[in-house]
Amino acid sequence: SKWIVPGSKHLEAMNLISISFSLFATSLVVQGRVAFAFAITPKAAASAAASSSPDLNPGANNRNDGLIDSDFAKRRIKSGRVFVHHNFLTKDQLAYLQNDMELMKEEGRFVVNGLSDVRKGLKGEVVETAGSMDGEEKKQSNQGFDVKVDRSVCPVPWWKDTLENSLGGECADGETLPSIQLKLQQLRFELSRSLGRPTMLDSNLGHECYYSESAPGSSLARHMDERHEETKGPRGWLLPSRRSLSWLIYLSDTGEGDIAGEGWDARINGGLLRTFPQKHYRQHDETTNNSSYLEKTVDCGSHNGNLQVGWLLGYEIEENEQQSITHPVFLDSWFDFTNPYTGMAEPHCILYIVREQPGQTDHNHMEIEYITGPWSTEAVPGNVLEFLHTRAELESDQPVSPPLFLNSKYARQFSLLEDRQAWMKGSIPDGAEIEDFVPTRGTLVVFDSVTLPHEVTPVFRGKRAALAGLFHEETQ
Repeated sequence: SKWIVPGSKHLEAMNLISISFSLFATSLVVQGRVAFAFAITPKAAASAAASSSPDLNPGANNRNDGLIDSDFAKRRIKSGRVFVHHNFLTKDQLAYLQNDMELMKEEGRFVVNGLSDVRKGLKGEVVETAGSMDGEEKKQSNQGFDVKVDRSVCPVPWWKDTLENSLGGECADGETLPSIQLKLQQLRFELSRSLGRPTMLDSNLGHECYYSESAPGSSLARHMDERHEETKGPRGWLLPSRRSLSWLIYLSDTGEGDIAGEGWDARINGGLLRTFPQKHYRQHDETTNNSSYLEKTVDCGSHNGNLQVGWLLGYEIEENEQQSITHPVFLDSWFDFTNPYTGMAEPHCILYIVREQPGQTDHNHMEIEYITGPWSTEAVPGNVLEFLHTRAELESDQPVSPPLFLNSKYARQFSLLEDRQAWMKGSIPDGAEIEDFVPTRGTLVVFDSVTLPHEVTPVFRGKRAALAGLFHEETQ
């Protein structure tokens, strides 16, 4: 097993013996596997960064002349993992947000809202019924959310003003709200630049921000924050933007007079952010052993505007201690396909990966490798993800005519990002490992909205709260 330290790289358990910083480990067993969640106090994290190699914990408090360590954030996010930065806000800023949340609650602005079935809408949202025509028949959605098991959320009233503010000066803590707004703007700008997502700078896109609060007994089921446009039906291609990055700044309170929030304990309080990154995807992980033997792949999440929908799973080769890495699988919905009957070019869907092809002398030359043939969405009954899951299972075991996957190996190795059939059974996603993160007050976490399945474990005690948001970028 590996021990996971928020804001750091993977460290083998034996290597931790020589690291002189205090931390508290909680062992969590899920489906027969063990994950380790570490609550590092800010002082301990700072001590670790000072006494150890900079690469051991570069995301803790090292800003590198910026608001965050952008290089480390880039490596973590583009590897499909969570970037963590402790002490992102000052105590005064955290207190302001806490008071603002309480004011919103007093005004009745919080709504109990867990994960919804998007086909039914959010609680209280007016939606069309299955049999409606042109929107004539509508009803108000009520999915039975309960404050005892679901989180409560409230849109941030000052978010629009935040997006309209420019970065005209330094990020100083003057008036409390303007200083928070300035930090959020600078965070968006730094992430856009370091990750190469220029349209995220457009303040007119649908960037989201809200308060979230979870009482004891509540949890959040496993989910994705964003998915491919093709999975949303015709509506998916009409939206001007999509979710790009998910972020949270924790405001958790143990309820025991611990206003600093440093006493949040994984065993006592619960409420962990549980993520499922791919074990054999190490695009930007410099600690990978035998990296010179690994084939190359590309960043997960998106490629040429095409969003990721799955993984082509890697596997271990024991005889020579090499390893086949996992590749992100992208869905191109605009593949040029010539209709054999009409001779006309028509847009079709197709799955592909990108990797270094055998025999290439230029090791930086990457090529698209298709793993399926093209198909028309009109010919697919129901949801495209269910279609891909069914065909992959079918073609893994027996020859099918005509096949969708170009060979049975592709079908066997293909795994959906959002495999709800496996999730309903409580299974860990194929090829994944568990990384848990403690919602320590003042800590910022950021991850790719498309790539990372995640959930929140049950809250046992205290109040798990956060200022949360989603930065958008343009839809292709």
